[in-house]
Amino acid sequence: MALCNIGLIGAGTVGGGVVKVFNKQKKFFNTTLGLSVALRRIVDKRPGVLATLPTADAICSHNPDDILNDNDIKIVIELIGGITEAKTIILRALNAGKHVITANKALIAEHGPELFEAAEKNRVSLSFEASVGGGMPTIKTIRESLIANEIISVKTIINGTCNYILSQMTEKGLPFGEVLKAAQKNGYAEADPTLDIGGGDTGHKLSIMASLLYAGYVPFKKLYIEGITGITAEDINFARELGYCIKLLGIIRKESETSPLIEARVHPTLLPHGHILSSVSDVFNAVLIEGDAVGPILLYGKGAGELPTASAVISDIIDVTRNITEGSPRRLQMDYYSTGCEIPIRPISAITGRYYLRFSVVDKPKVLASIYAILGDHDISISSVVQNERSATDFVPVVMITHDAREDNLQKAIGEIEKMSVIKQKTQLIRIEN
Repeated sequence: MALCNIGLIGAGTVGGGVVKVFNKQKKFFNTTLGLSVALRRIVDKRPGVLATLPTADAICSHNPDDILNDNDIKIVIELIGGITEAKTIILRALNAGKHVITANKALIAEHGPELFEAAEKNRVSLSFEASVGGGMPTIKTIRESLIANEIISVKTIINGTCNYILSQMTEKGLPFGEVLKAAQKNGYAEADPTLDIGGGDTGHKLSIMASLLYAGYVPFKKLYIEGITGITAEDINFARELGYCIKLLGIIRKESETSPLIEARVHPTLLPHGHILSSVSDVFNAVLIEGDAVGPILLYGKGAGELPTASAVISDIIDVTRNITEGSPRRLQMDYYSTGCEIPIRPISAITGRYYLRFSVVDKPKVLASIYAILGDHDISISSVVQNERSATDFVPVVMITHDAREDNLQKAIGEIEKMSVIKQKTQLIRIEN
């Protein structure tokens, strides 16, 4: 049996976890599974990092060329993150005829077509299970387990940082800024949390999932993405009073069987307290998939972290090694993930749904009547209203839940309402999913 040598580039949090899990399971892989696989080289540019890991008999160095130029290495694992250098490394490895495994969601979402084209051209595979959902087997579930299904919808909480922040705001009644600082202190948020709290991280993962679900390319840059920075403790309290909680959701939905359009969007969402995703709290992630044959299924677990993400990388190692051993190294084709197979996305302005609206208004007679009139002129009807008593600021929050309405109509109505002199702050709009 041919020996499958592996080269690991990047021994940080996830890479270090891969080294630990691989060495712990190596005997099982080689004996029980009968796979001749070895971690031959480990590369990391940072002095001292490699000395802290159980590298066993792996050759350790600081230059990626040591792996890329080693003809005995058949599988390259890229775990350095970022875009530019990681892309160069992956393309060099693929063009050298090496299989590649990565956890780099941003790279797959933004440059996937170029990478998969190189993999197809060189008859090798590019595996990326760890790029979505950490230890949850999201990619394998979509590509293999649900292959018999037409996917009706996906609703996902796929960023632990945002979910932790919203959970803490809900449970403790704390403002966004205070919870963010605590999340950074506890290691749940990056020093620069923009990609997470701005929704970009969720968007990268959603782009990948949507592309796999509908066998085409859903460009990250064409998604509607809205983060959680505008969510206030006041909104969370009103949502609770109305029977909802607020989560950052990624939503994928096929418009119809006959339409090529899909919905793919990221934004804060009100979920009823009885919804299965409403109980997903703290740093945990969940992916709720509904198929026409299987019905709804839920994947739940830790979406990030050293060992959960390493678990996904190791699963790719075993898959690639088995494929090589069986003589089918490109078992799952990815040629559809290309710019030539781009899937059109339904614009956010064209979606229809229910909405939470919070107006800050001067407490005067006929104000609500004026707001109702404008909403009515745009075919928007209201199912419930909550109005607090006047505060020391002389204006009050008025919260409305709409019946189904078209988003562009709602945006036009809000534009007119905000021109009224009695409106004192920007209107808060949060979409609702049932």
